[in-house]
Parts: sequence; C-alpha cells; structure tokens
Amino acid sequence: MDILSIAKARYSTKKFDPSKRISAEQLTELETLFQLSPSSVNIQPWHVLVASTPAAKAKVAEATQGDFAFNESKILNCSDVFVICVKEDLGADYLEKIGNQEQTDGRYATADIRQLISKARAYFVGKNTVSEEKQLSWATHQAYLALGNLLLGAKAMGIDSVPIEGFDTGILSEVLDLDAKKLRPVVLVALGYAAADDFNAALPKSRLALAEIFTPIE
Repeated sequence: MDILSIAKARYSTKKFDPSKRISAEQLTELETLFQLSPSSVNIQPWHVLVASTPAAKAKVAEATQGDFAFNESKILNCSDVFVICVKEDLGADYLEKIGNQEQTDGRYATADIRQLISKARAYFVGKNTVSEEKQLSWATHQAYLALGNLLLGAKAMGIDSVPIEGFDTGILSEVLDLDAKKLRPVVLVALGYAAADDFNAALPKSRLALAEIFTPIE
C-alpha cells in the first residue's frame, strides 16, 4: 500500500475490539516509529508512558471521567495507550545527554563540529524556554510532530488508533505521579483494532478541498 492510500484509510477509531491485542513486536515497532520522529534541533522533548495491562489502562481512564467520560471506553478497550508527555527540564544536563547520544551515533566528525552544534542547539533552546508557557508550547509542537508520525505509521502496520485530548491533565498527573517525574501530559493515543461495529469506520473521510488549503505564492 502506498503512503497516500494509507493516509486515506486512516481514521480516528471510536470503538475498539477489546479481544484483539497488539503483539510485543508490533508495540516495539510503534515505539520505534515515535522515537525516529523529527524535532527542532533534535531536542526530543518527549517521554511516553505506555499502558498495556487492564490495571494500567484503568489508571489512565481515571482522567476520562465527568466531561471526558466519552473517552473512557476507548482507553479501557484498546490494546495499548501511549501517554505522550513533554519534559519540564530541558537544561544543560539534558542537552549534554543529547550531545552524547549523537556522539555515540557518529554524527560528529570532530570535537569542533560537536561544539558548534551544541552551541547552536543551546541558543535555540534558550529562545524557546524564556518562560514556562513558551517552553510548554514549543515542546508540545515537537510532540505533535511525533504524534503524526505515530498515527500514520500505525495504520501502515494495520493498527487502528485515535489521538485523545479530552482528559483531565491534573488527574492524570496525580495518578501517574508525573509532577515528580517533571513531565506534562499533552495527548493520549489509544492503539489497537477497531470493533466490527465502529460507526466511524464506515463513514467517508471529509476534508476541505485542496484549493481551500493551498495557495500558490506568485
């Protein structure tokens, strides 16, 4: 299947089949898809908690009560849930960790090149972390790049998914002790296989026309 066909086939799953599970090998592939996603200056400001057991998914589902109750069954019935968070600490130690990994992976031909790249990265990180609000916004933008990669890649593997923003971040942070981990939850992704009676699977995809989205610059 070509990439355009995969994009056309992908949709937001509204009802999962609780009897169908993603294999351990497929879960690792999904994690690797996320890992390989692009981010500004390779900052990778994300961390993902994975809920695969009924008990773990029930913890995540605690954040889908009240106004978000419509999302509870998706969390409980899917195979696995990715809790995508962004890091609060993007300081010097974290930047050094990235540089060390790049060094190990062979991205620096010389020490001078590493110093140059590290200096440039620190500059752009500094510009985007002048306030807590700006850092959260910037980091979230990077996480959503990875989210798109995950959603399209999952469909290419024959796995259904739905991104979920409808949850209580405060409850989730408390249940998963995210404050202590210096993580902020930004979006959930339920992954698995659609139920046979998932109404959204049969509906045609609807998007604005290309002419409404794209304008040539003259």
